[in-house]
Parts: sequence; structure tokens; C-alpha cells
Amino acid sequence: MLEKKFIADNLQKTYCYKCGASLAGAKLVKITEATVTLVAHAVCPACSAESMVTITPAGSGVTPVISDLTGEEYAKFIDANIIGYDDVLNLYKALKKESLWNLLHTKEKKQVKKQKI
Repeated sequence: MLEKKFIADNLQKTYCYKCGASLAGAKLVKITEATVTLVAHAVCPACSAESMVTITPAGSGVTPVISDLTGEEYAKFIDANIIGYDDVLNLYKALKKESLWNLLHTKEKKQVKKQKI
């Protein structure tokens, strides 16, 4: 894991893609972290532009984020199960037979029954 000082030093030398300000003091939410790499969601302290920051011993980089997800949501969904083609096809087939509302209502009833047990 990278040291906090190393991360802070790299953020100071990393600049916002939108306004050009240093990302020193940016709000960071760690997405993934390995021994020598950190990927985080950063919010520019000057203009509030959001970006993904990668910090490694070789340097750092910034990729703009165009999304309505927050840093916390990125961290939450990064380890979520992958949706495959079969999952999409099964949903498509289910929606041909029944409305989304009915499918959700049925699932909700099943969850309520499980909680009563």
C-alpha cells in the first residue's frame, strides 16, 4: 500500500483536467488499491470537477469522470457481480411475459415472506 505522504505528494503534482488546479487537498475515495498502485475518485478542490486518479511509483494520471455516480458509489459497485449476456437475455424474456412492475412486486412479496420466517 502506498504511504499517505506519497499519495499527497503525487496529488500536489497532478492537475485537474478542467481548471488546471493542483489536486492537492482533493477529496479522494479509494476505488482499488494494491501494493504499488492506487485508483481513486477525486473531486477537484477548486472547481469540483470529478476524475479518476491513478497513482503509481512511476507517476500519476487523471481521467475525467462523466457520470452521475459519486465516489462512494464507484467503490460500492466496483466489486459487484458482472452482468452477462445470459442475464440480459433472461431479463428480456421475463419482460416479454410480464411487466417490470409485476416482476418487482412478485420479488418484493417473496422477500417479505422470507423475513417472516
